Amino acid sequence: MERQLEWIRTGLKKRKVKVFLIFLLCASLAWLINKLSQTYTSNTTFNITYVNIPSEFLLANTPKKELQVRLKAVGFQFLGYHLKAKEIQLDVSKVMHKDESYYLTSDQIRIQLEAQLNNYSTLTDFDSDVIYFDFTSLKSKKVPVRAMIELTFAANHILEGQMLLQPDSIQISGPKSQIDTINVIETELLKIDDLNNSFSNDVALKLPKQLNGITLSNDFVRVIGNVVKFSELVIEVPVTVINLPPGIKVRTFPEIVEVRCQGTLERLKELEAKDFEVIADYSKVSSETGNRLSVRLKQYPKTLNNAMIDTNEIEFILRRE
Repeated sequence: MERQLEWIRTGLKKRKVKVFLIFLLCASLAWLINKLSQTYTSNTTFNITYVNIPSEFLLANTPKKELQVRLKAVGFQFLGYHLKAKEIQLDVSKVMHKDESYYLTSDQIRIQLEAQLNNYSTLTDFDSDVIYFDFTSLKSKKVPVRAMIELTFAANHILEGQMLLQPDSIQISGPKSQIDTINVIETELLKIDDLNNSFSNDVALKLPKQLNGITLSNDFVRVIGNVVKFSELVIEVPVTVINLPPGIKVRTFPEIVEVRCQGTLERLKELEAKDFEVIADYSKVSSETGNRLSVRLKQYPKTLNNAMIDTNEIEFILRRE
């Protein structure tokens, strides 16, 4: 029986403690709410973001990033500012200009600050009379794009004509000292293996890493290539000897060389020997060359993908008239 009474007394004591703590917590919350509902004048810090920078200028150095302000506001407002600093924007397009100096006056800063405060806060003071801006003039120019490409082709396939870049040049803007060092913009490496079809790929442009504050009119260019299947055809072409002295004639062995042509079937069907010119220059003969002449393919239809002769030298004998 005594044990039961002791257990009841202990339970009552614990219950009284819990009730007391609950009332203490409620009282503390009521006190805190009352305090936070009152109006105070105190200091806080705002973070600054600069907007509407004139397009012809670039900020060489970012001005102050924080602004110490003195406000008259309710406690809840200060608590919010303490948990997360307020972000404010300063409109740089409002800057004043005098003697190559650009600045926002104290009155301009105050007007912009007050416009971004709510109805529960009043600005009484802040720690800056003037904010100066260090501007760098911007320059723009047009530069060509250089495609960095590695292609391998499937058997009997080849690139027809030149690859196209769209666009093949872009507009760049930035500080004059940096813009003047750029004469070409390269792409990132485009690597395609075993090509057997035409392609059209967007490739990112690569800005030199050591440059800052540069903007590009395009971030990508399109690389277009026409891939065709080719065949081969051998054309027999007579050798023409040039720069012969007066009264000298030569006979070459062989008199005709083979030209191996690569192209589409349609273009190979149109070929004739007269479309080609293989020459040997007699003026290059010397004691070292003896009775041998170098030959080269001087002319062939540009519609072909490739053309080459099967020999680099021929023999000759002289025939006097």
